[in-house]
Amino acid sequence: MKFTKFLALICAVGAVVACEPTPNPQPQPSTEGKITLTADKTTVALGESVTFKVEQTDKNTGEKVDVTAYAEFCDGDLNTISNPFTPTASGYYSITATYGAEASTALTITVLAQMPEVPADPDPSCLAFNHRAVLIDHTGANCPYCPQMVDRLIELAKTDYHNHYNEVTCHGNGGSLTQGDPANSNAAEQLGKYQASVFGSFGMPTVCVNFATAKCTNSAAVLNQIKAAIDGYIKKDGADVGIAMALEGDATNIYCAAQVKAKVAQEYKVVAWLLESNIYNKNQAGASKTDHYLYNYAIRNISGTYNASNVSGESVGVIEAGQTYDCAFELPVISTKWYWENMGVLVIVSTKTANGRWEVANSAYCSLAEKSKTYEYID
Repeated sequence: MKFTKFLALICAVGAVVACEPTPNPQPQPSTEGKITLTADKTTVALGESVTFKVEQTDKNTGEKVDVTAYAEFCDGDLNTISNPFTPTASGYYSITATYGAEASTALTITVLAQMPEVPADPDPSCLAFNHRAVLIDHTGANCPYCPQMVDRLIELAKTDYHNHYNEVTCHGNGGSLTQGDPANSNAAEQLGKYQASVFGSFGMPTVCVNFATAKCTNSAAVLNQIKAAIDGYIKKDGADVGIAMALEGDATNIYCAAQVKAKVAQEYKVVAWLLESNIYNKNQAGASKTDHYLYNYAIRNISGTYNASNVSGESVGVIEAGQTYDCAFELPVISTKWYWENMGVLVIVSTKTANGRWEVANSAYCSLAEKSKTYEYID
């Protein structure tokens, strides 16, 4: 499937835009307070419709009142639009609602000319998803001890544990250890800073399991530490959520469509990480084998707006048990030194833990060469 155009999923809060409301003959609720604009979807294919909902929070009672029937809607050019709204061209649409004297913040609707097609669910009633952690190897080109961790991760990949994790290498936040590193990127810098804020500062090489599950530092026992962390995390009866995905791309952007299916009803976050493999560096410190000169699954970009305090994406709200949620991502290939043909996307779904921290619920990886991946069910 070829793209004519593909734009990122963005649910942005923009500046308040005022549009002139038209009289509504229906009696209005006698409430006062700020209004909130939402949509049944914020990413649609060209020709699909979006249905809006407007709620007013009563300033006296705090209760939310549905005022959709009395609201007016306009686009960024102040043109009045209908509800439901069917866009006539691909691109971004900044939509604002007004009700009485109140105006909502702008909601961005992304219209895609065409998107990759997520493969059909082979068993729609099944909710037994294989559970995969995210192993993040914090490493650097100038770290003479980092090849030792590479050897241990290669050894781990030969075991049954390999069915329960996806690997990422993070060449960032290493100071002199990542200076001139061909796998360095802003995404790696922010991920490195994020995990240092969670675990406290740590040296290289260090493997972190998920966002905050465990930190495994380089030692003779590190392989057993990683195995123990995976054992403590993996749910043998299946993850709370499953992921199916499809990719397309070129030298400018990698595009990912994903579908998330919940086993457990709860609030979820979804994020996509762009990874590149087969990055060759003849100057890797401490290297003694061919594998030491090649970097795989190096993080290059993160979807949405990310920083050192948030690499886990945006909340998609509560997904009920057995229900699905569709999302799409555009991941720019920022540098001409990155080889898009060697890229893939890791989709991570997270949930909030008892202490209020977001942690990985499940992950799925697909390379650009594979094109797509369906739900990974437990055999």
